[in-house]
Amino acid sequence: KVGMQVKWKNIRIITTDLTKYLTPYTPVIPQYSYLENVLTSREAKEGWKLLFDGKTGANWINSKSKTFPSKGWMIKEGALTATTGSGNQNTGGDIVTVEKYKSFELIVDFKYAPGANSGIKYFVDTETNNGALTSIGCEYQILDDKLHPDARLGINGNRTIAGLYDLIPPKNKRDNGPDNWNRAIIIVKGNHIQHWLNGQMTVEY
Repeated sequence: KVGMQVKWKNIRIITTDLTKYLTPYTPVIPQYSYLENVLTSREAKEGWKLLFDGKTGANWINSKSKTFPSKGWMIKEGALTATTGSGNQNTGGDIVTVEKYKSFELIVDFKYAPGANSGIKYFVDTETNNGALTSIGCEYQILDDKLHPDARLGINGNRTIAGLYDLIPPKNKRDNGPDNWNRAIIIVKGNHIQHWLNGQMTVEY
């Protein structure tokens, strides 16, 4: 562009004692990792823990048998898959984490089949009556809202995907639909809880 000028002044350089003058790095820029079953160096430094290694059922047990189910669950191509519904006699039952967590941030990628109904439950009791209460807890609903009839039951959509099942309907949903990966985040800080779906907060209580 004719007439445009670029000028510099007060240019200087230092080559010794660099750490003395280095601006401290703080990770203010959010990092969104979609690496499969791997922690980034930043995630590891921040204290994240990998709950699924993509190969084994380590960190997960059946809520009653206290071992990883021999049927009803399959690990294939880096994904943990429920192969049967809860009404099937070959079901492996609900699985829970080996360790207990009080305040946490859970990130999980999930994919559901057309017409599916599932969920992520938290604050469950795995010990009372030999795990008889593990089906009771707060539930991040996973549902095919278009095909499963449960989406039209309840009150004001409080049984639809990313909601607090049967209690709080979700808002700002961005569901990628069946047979596509979605990202769920559950954040628990004391008694303050959030549900997120694909980058949008859907529930807060």
